Order: sequence, then structure tokens, then C-alpha cells
Amino acid sequence: MHISQKCSIALHCLIFINEYSNTVNVTSSLLAKSTGCNPVIIRNILSGLRKSKIISIQSGVGNAHLAKKTEDITLYDICNALDPDGLSNLFGIHSSPAFTCPVGKNIHTVLQMPYGIIQKDLIISLKSIRLDAIIEQFHEAIL
Repeated sequence: MHISQKCSIALHCLIFINEYSNTVNVTSSLLAKSTGCNPVIIRNILSGLRKSKIISIQSGVGNAHLAKKTEDITLYDICNALDPDGLSNLFGIHSSPAFTCPVGKNIHTVLQMPYGIIQKDLIISLKSIRLDAIIEQFHEAIL
């Protein structure tokens, strides 16, 4: 899972939604202004978050709200919402090693174990970071 800028943008949106959805109509246009991103990018991110039931949005109206409690949303949930196949693409192994070479014919097998350990550790870490903790950091930063 390449954790791209989409994750940062999604976190920005989720914090914004948490802070302001009870006082303003949170739309993709408003989030685009806040994030400095194109509204199409915001709509794509929001679509992934909505499909994963992290947020709810009224079509055509906006009015985005969190669909779960912040303590029930993890960084893993957010990253997975944006790129469901991301973990399987965390590491790429070159596709055409020379199978006549002892290293080439075994490299895929050899790398499965270390890459698997890293993938499992990353999942554990991502699942341990909750949106409420990130929002708490936001509140500390604005003081």
C-alpha cells in the first residue's frame, strides 16, 4: 500500500467534517478550498470513504458527516477505503528475473517472507492509530 497524498487529504477532510459538519454544509467544493485540491480529487476520496461507510453524504447536496465514531475509525480503515488492493501492491517484485540464474529463479520465494513480515507489521500499526487520536493532535496543534 503506497500511502499517497490521498491519505493525508482524506484525513484533512475527516478532521474538517468532524469539526464543522454540525455548523456548515460540508461539500466537496468547501473541502477542496480547505485542502487546496481539485474538487474532483476530493469527490473521489469522499466516494471511497462513503463506500467504506466511514462518512455519509447526501448526493447533490453535500452535507458530509462521519458515519462512525472517531474512535471506531482507524488509519487502516481510511487507507483501505482509498486503495482496497493497496496492501497487495505494497512491494513490487520485478517480473522478469532470469530463471536460468539461481538468484533469479528464487527471488520471489526469498522475498515473500520479509515482505510478508513488513506487511503484517504495517497493518498492525495502521490499525492501532485511530481518528480520535489524530483529531486530538489537531486540537493540541491549534491551541
